[in-house]
Amino acid sequence: MSRTETTTGTGAAAARGAATLLRGGMPGTRVWRVLGGESTATGELRQVTDHLEAGADVPTALAAADGPEWRVLAAAWSIAEVTGAAFAPVLERLADALVALERLAERRAVLVSGPRATIRLVAALPLLSLLLGVILGFDPIGVFLSPIGAVIAVAGCALLALGVRWAHLLTARLADAAWVAGLECELTWIAISAGSSPADAMRRVVDHTDAARAEWVRFAELRRNGAVSRVLRAAARAGTPAGALLLAEADAARARAMTELETAAEQLGVRMLLPIAACVLPSFVLLGVVPVLIAVLGSLQLAA
Repeated sequence: MSRTETTTGTGAAAARGAATLLRGGMPGTRVWRVLGGESTATGELRQVTDHLEAGADVPTALAAADGPEWRVLAAAWSIAEVTGAAFAPVLERLADALVALERLAERRAVLVSGPRATIRLVAALPLLSLLLGVILGFDPIGVFLSPIGAVIAVAGCALLALGVRWAHLLTARLADAAWVAGLECELTWIAISAGSSPADAMRRVVDHTDAARAEWVRFAELRRNGAVSRVLRAAARAGTPAGALLLAEADAARARAMTELETAAEQLGVRMLLPIAACVLPSFVLLGVVPVLIAVLGSLQLAA
């Protein structure tokens, strides 16, 4: 499990716990100290508490914790604090978003496990072939000690290493694509729910996101042709509140992320054929088949 997947779980639990305490009437300035002081508090929560005890405000303390989800929480808290939005609904929405990311990460791990197992199995074929040759009584290892055998070994190992690295890069690109979609809509909703105008809401999102260094927020979605701007224009044309449309767009963005993940996983299965066909299988021939054939031909010559 990656670092992002691990800390996402703690961030979701912390956001849910903070929302529960806030709904119980606890002041926002005390919530994180209480959570960080519990015996079951995670390292990230203790970091938040330590920064609060050192005199930092809540957004700064949250942004200082390890993990991108904490910087999102910092941006959301800061926007709610400045605009006067209710903290509890904000944290509950973000907790739901982080839980959705956990599920996405679990699904991604399942989808990637197949291609990874395939490349590991194929990469082991040269060694299995050599072992089979030894069991059958040939001497493929001795072939590698000859000049031509050394060239074959170097070429085969280089192709095998290249193929495994190539396949690893293909799977890593999909495995590391962990971020919460639709956060721009969520953060804009926070400001609008407190009465900010659309222009002012987007400006606050940019300012507070930048201050918190929340890398999961895509500023491109706040531009004229971005998702947030499109939703706000649609709400203005229809004369309906923009908040509900923003939350619906955030949910739709996460649904699209799941669909894109499924599509990328299907494409990965096809792309994995490239390193297998271009590198791993030729290395299998060089390391597993050619030495055995040379050893067999050598034994037949000796027998003749």
